Amino acid sequence: MVIKVKKKAEELKLRSPDLITRHMGRALYGAVMSLVEAMGDDETLVLDFEGVKVIDSSFVDEFIVRLILDSVRSEGPFYVKLKNLSEISEMNIDMVLRFHSKYKNKKIVVITENICQNNAFFIGPLSDREREFIEFIRVNRSVMTGDIARFTGGQGEDVEKMMDECHSMRIVKKDGKGVYSAV
Repeated sequence: MVIKVKKKAEELKLRSPDLITRHMGRALYGAVMSLVEAMGDDETLVLDFEGVKVIDSSFVDEFIVRLILDSVRSEGPFYVKLKNLSEISEMNIDMVLRFHSKYKNKKIVVITENICQNNAFFIGPLSDREREFIEFIRVNRSVMTGDIARFTGGQGEDVEKMMDECHSMRIVKKDGKGVYSAV
């Protein structure tokens, strides 16, 4: 499901090229969650920020972070992917995700459709090894643990543990047969 964030904000009478308050974040979160309930399990929610110039930390906290956390806890799990972010919005999202990850002792990361300033297709605090895994899966579309272990030279059990952690963060998909795929 693709949601054009600027259009959804306008429908809610939040008229601004910027999304800069907790109120805006909460309002948009409520509207989007009503749509998420209709999604199928393991579906990807793409948030398209085309036309939005600035997203501040308050909005990120109330909208994006809550959606990411809900994607993990939801009865019908889903994935979140961001698209068409301005540089300043990307920086603010990264700052909030790193803050949450540091102070909550649980990594929060989100996949992006476009390459980011960190020269990767995600925002948030991943290790170099996790980054390598994510990029390998993105390029190859779907892989098994053995494929990643051969590529990285890692041990199968270690690779599987890390991939399961990436899946629990909702930054890779995993099917019932142990195949990991890109979000």
